[in-house]
Amino acid sequence: MCKDWWWTNLLYINNLVPWNKVRICVGQSWYLSNDMQFFIIAPLFIVLLYRKPLIGLLVTTGTWACSALLAGGLTYYEDFGPTPVFDSNGVNMTQFRMMYVKPWIRVPPYLIGILGGWLFYKYRNTMQLLIGRLSLIKKLAVGICIWGISCSIQYAVVFGLHHDMLRKLDDQSLPTTSESVSYETLARSGWGIALTLQIIACETGLGGIVGQILSWKVWLVFSRLTYAVYLVHFILIQTLVAQLRHAFYFAPDYEVAIIYLGCLAMSYAFAVLLYTFLEQPLSYLERLTYRKPTN
Repeated sequence: MCKDWWWTNLLYINNLVPWNKVRICVGQSWYLSNDMQFFIIAPLFIVLLYRKPLIGLLVTTGTWACSALLAGGLTYYEDFGPTPVFDSNGVNMTQFRMMYVKPWIRVPPYLIGILGGWLFYKYRNTMQLLIGRLSLIKKLAVGICIWGISCSIQYAVVFGLHHDMLRKLDDQSLPTTSESVSYETLARSGWGIALTLQIIACETGLGGIVGQILSWKVWLVFSRLTYAVYLVHFILIQTLVAQLRHAFYFAPDYEVAIIYLGCLAMSYAFAVLLYTFLEQPLSYLERLTYRKPTN
C-alpha cells in the first residue's frame, strides 16, 4: 500500500485520495492530513473575524452548521450507525471512507476553537471584569454550572454509546436511525463546545483546582511528546494485536487496564527517542534556517 500511495502522505491528502477506497499508508496519519487542511483554511476565518466580525461570524458558524448537518444527512441517507464500529458494511470501511476521515465532517471542533479564541480575544477583559465582580457564592455557582454542563457533554460523547456497544456484542438491536443521526450531528460539535467552555473557565478564574492542575509546568514536557506518541501508539497496538495467539476480550477490566498502561508507557518511551534524536534536531535546524541574520 505504501509503495503506491506514499505520496499522499507527503501532500497531506491521504484522507481524500484515492476517493473511492481506503489506501492510507501509516493508518493513523489520516488525522495529520485533516489537521494540515484545517491549518491551511484557518486564516480565511480568522481574517474575516478580525476585519469583518459580523461576516466572519456568519461564515464560520454557517460552515460549522453545514458540516454538522452534512454528517447527519449522510448518516440518514446511507443508513450508517453513530460510528464506523456500527457500520454494517464495515469490511469495506464505507463509513470510515465517506465520513470518518473527511475534513468537511471533522471540521466543527476546529471552527468552534477559532470562534472561542476570537470571542476570548475580543471580550476577555469584559469576561474577567464581570466574573471578578461576582461574590464568592455566585462565582462558585457559575463555575459549577460551566463545569457540570461541559463534563456532562463530554461524558455523553465518550460513553453515550456504551450500552449500544454492549447490545451489539450480544447480537441485539443496534442504535436507531434517529440515535445515529443525532450522535453524528451533535457529537463533534458538543465536544468542541465543552472544551471551549472549560478553557474560558480556566482563563477567567473559574477553573478552580482543575485550572491549577492544568497549569502545572510538567505538562509542558508531555506536550512536546504528544506528536511522537500519536505516531507510534497505533503501531504498538497493531503489533500487540498481530502477535496474539488467542481471542481478546474486553473483560475483565483489570486486564484491559494493564494492557492500556503498558501501551501508554511504551508509546512515551519511544516518543522520547523520536523527540530526542529526530524531532528536536530537525526543529533546531529549522530555527537556524529561518533565523534572521545579525549585523
